[in-house]
Amino acid sequence: MKARGFTLLELVIVLVLIGIGAVFGTRFIADMATSYVGTAERGQALAGARFAMERIRRELGLAYSPSVYIGSYDGAANRCVSFVPVLASGKYLGQVTDGTAQFIVPLILQEDIIDGVNLAVRADSGEAVWQDYPEVLPDNVAALKDQSSAQAVLLFSDAFASGVSFDWEGQGNRYVLLYRYQVRFCLDDDGNLWREIKEGTSDWSDKTLMLTNIKSGPLFSDYDESLQLLWMTLSMPTREGELVLPSQVQVIYEP
Repeated sequence: MKARGFTLLELVIVLVLIGIGAVFGTRFIADMATSYVGTAERGQALAGARFAMERIRRELGLAYSPSVYIGSYDGAANRCVSFVPVLASGKYLGQVTDGTAQFIVPLILQEDIIDGVNLAVRADSGEAVWQDYPEVLPDNVAALKDQSSAQAVLLFSDAFASGVSFDWEGQGNRYVLLYRYQVRFCLDDDGNLWREIKEGTSDWSDKTLMLTNIKSGPLFSDYDESLQLLWMTLSMPTREGELVLPSQVQVIYEP
């Protein structure tokens, strides 16, 4: 008995079935690959966004709360949050308004030589007050004279140059030592988040790129001075849709 082979029709049917299987198999693999890439991209975007937001949160946690303000960037509103970092805070005896104050140096600084800082006593808040810092000092903020030796107590006459005066006392006789620079985080029109520093009379410089691929638009929506609470919303486009991360950042430093 002779073996029966495949007919042409049967071969055509087999090839068609193989082709259909290959098409669906390739599409399935492609969909799986796209899904994997999209998930990985979203995870990477989420990790970067969380890092940037945590960096902002940590630095604002050591900011002088009256110095925090929301500003514009290249003419676009609500693109920046600016603030002045705090070195330390302490209490004073006597009164600053009549020049009899004696400043108790914070314990962590009593063995150090204090230099390159300003001293604030219940300063005013707002962009108009702080936008030109440290070139222009707000009321009740004065340049502390560089000390030549470590001290536990600073007399008013040893702390400031002649002619320095304060208009009001601090709550609970508290004072704050401020660094002589501003820090800000800004979003540009290309979706890049930058950290910048302003020192002396120079403009904003020392730029550090924090995050890319952010949806352009207002980043910082509001800052409530009474609650010391900053609202921000970070949006990033991904393959799987827009990633939106709203956040409330507390300026928790209490001098």
